[in-house]
Amino acid sequence: MRPASTLPAGRHEQPALKETLTCEQLEATFRDDSMAATECSYFARIAEIEGEPEMARALRELAEQHAINARGSLDLLMRAREPLTGRPFGNTHANVSALAAFYRGDAEAQQARSRTARNEGFSDISSWFASLARLRHAHGERLAALSTTRDEP
Repeated sequence: MRPASTLPAGRHEQPALKETLTCEQLEATFRDDSMAATECSYFARIAEIEGEPEMARALRELAEQHAINARGSLDLLMRAREPLTGRPFGNTHANVSALAAFYRGDAEAQQARSRTARNEGFSDISSWFASLARLRHAHGERLAALSTTRDEP
């Protein structure tokens, strides 16, 4: 660490964000805003179907604001790690490779969820999880293929 006298005026070194409570809170905020954006968008669709255009508009505006907030949290998390995979942010190929690995793991998790739901008697939910597992697997394969191919100059 440099002595404070060698730092530019008004600038202070910040501690590493990774593995701090602040990092965990940023990740929680990112998850909350991401989920709120999805729910507000979903509720806007319901309001539209029910003939409530003003409510639908307000809910869409809230969804967009939550999406903006989530991207702001993600920008700050770039100092530490990518919240979905826990890996550090990298260049595009590293990020895509990390997401491919996430999707492969998530496909397995969705299969396990499907088995649990089926064992508990929820065949419709089991089917949903199985569909998600196939989709996650396909996403993982697509991203893995992209991360291994680079455009020639």
